[in-house]
Amino acid sequence: MSGTTGMDMFDYVVIGGGSAGCVLANRLSGDGATVALIEAGGPDRHPWIHIPAGYAKILTHPRLTWGYRTEPDAGTANRALDYPRGKVWGGCSSINGLGHVRGHPSDYDLWAQKGCTGWGWDGLLPYFQRHEAFAEGGEGRGTAGPQPVEHLAEVPALVAKLAEAARAIGLPVQADMNGPEREGFSTFQQTRRGRRRISAARAYLVPAMKRPNLRVIDHALALRILVEEGRATGVVLRRGGAEEVVRARREVVLSAGAIGSPQLLMLSGLGPAEHLAALGLPVLRDMPGIGANLQDHYITRMTFRLADHAWSANRRIAGWRLPLEALRWALRGDGVLTWSPGMFSLFARTAPGLEAPDIQLNGGPLSWAEEETGGRWPGLRIGVPDAAPGLTIGVWQCRPESRGSVTLASPDPAAAPRIAPRYLATEGDRACVLRGIRLARRWLSAPPLAGIVTGEARPGPHAETEQDLLDFARATGGTVYHPCGTVRMGGDPQAPLDARLRLRGVAGLRVVDASVFPDIPVCNINATVLSVAEKAADLIREDARG
Repeated sequence: MSGTTGMDMFDYVVIGGGSAGCVLANRLSGDGATVALIEAGGPDRHPWIHIPAGYAKILTHPRLTWGYRTEPDAGTANRALDYPRGKVWGGCSSINGLGHVRGHPSDYDLWAQKGCTGWGWDGLLPYFQRHEAFAEGGEGRGTAGPQPVEHLAEVPALVAKLAEAARAIGLPVQADMNGPEREGFSTFQQTRRGRRRISAARAYLVPAMKRPNLRVIDHALALRILVEEGRATGVVLRRGGAEEVVRARREVVLSAGAIGSPQLLMLSGLGPAEHLAALGLPVLRDMPGIGANLQDHYITRMTFRLADHAWSANRRIAGWRLPLEALRWALRGDGVLTWSPGMFSLFARTAPGLEAPDIQLNGGPLSWAEEETGGRWPGLRIGVPDAAPGLTIGVWQCRPESRGSVTLASPDPAAAPRIAPRYLATEGDRACVLRGIRLARRWLSAPPLAGIVTGEARPGPHAETEQDLLDFARATGGTVYHPCGTVRMGGDPQAPLDARLRLRGVAGLRVVDASVFPDIPVCNINATVLSVAEKAADLIREDARG
């Protein structure tokens, strides 16, 4: 049920209806506690949300996303990049590429080593299992959770050839990318049931909405968190042009994401004192760590030419053929529209002495047309298929060293914040991306692909030197949509959160979303967010019981 009718005081107020917020709304309301979920967007009714290939249509949709742009930076050849964040029930789980990847156990053991007690792999594995409904099962997998996870039913013939090519260059092929062994080639697992995307809203929120103790307050912009005598007591929001106050008896839980959570904390007077004062905002607590430590994966998309359209989906989604594919999706539940942008993945270590993969290559048997901007490295028109048959390979570094920031551009809560990822800011990051491009070239030129892959279109054979390849990465790369770390947990005093995700110095306020990650995992992050939220729900209920 939407709205605040009959209730303006709740046990818990959760701000943000993305992946984490949907989990919390379900779990916290499951034992009778009253919960308000506040979401700036609306219901997930747009048809493209539920079609896996619809990703390209909704990623920058003005009604479903926040429309963020990054600050221009040398790492991106002074380009400002689109930075999509979901503004709809389910948040980014409603607009992402459906990837469900756990990451490497060492990702989470590193969290524990940084003072995040209980957040090592052994501590998080039960929560990965709790949220999964992976019918195939397997060692360490969950089969009865709310979140359906499936392999793609229709696997293009090219994928089998790519697996053979991976073996040819000495990398293993894994049947389960989330099983005990993670390195090598695998097909993506996805948050779907058959032909349809199953977002966190569909998996967690919608089933819980029949409960009378849960209220979803959507189309509501959170303006600031109320902090009274050192305790968070509620949130001020704007809905339908009017301001309202929604109060919490027990806790306010902030789940607005890696961009929205630090923004709202700063608007509430919690953040770097000098920055807040410069904008005329009151300073309730000087917390320099809020908005710092922004991490993200940066992707460089390469394009390879294929011998025939039989190997590529480009022609099948162009012009008059797209409506036929839509009909096929609706009537038969198969075809290109059941595909997502990431169909396969190759995790690899490209330098000696690494405990986990440092590069992921992923993609699908389609390629995008180039922008008509001229220059040596034109951008891509994501969603517009290339006329020639092609294959896209995305190259990205698993554990970037570069750190950016989120700051306020204005004291106006409706104004977009300043997002500065600072991609490729370190020599280590630049060297890693170059190794990834070379690995992609070696993989796509392996003997099993002879006669299928006929050449490299982007960056092309003329790009040979390290400077050429680095220029290409800077001029054409972009976000993989995995921002995190901006309100990190940790054992050190500079970490805004303790290991129970409580904001230091403010009672009754917790943060639960990707912003809490101390370090980015090697993978797509939605599965980790679901697991963090599942664990957080247990922590919150434990603290409520005393």
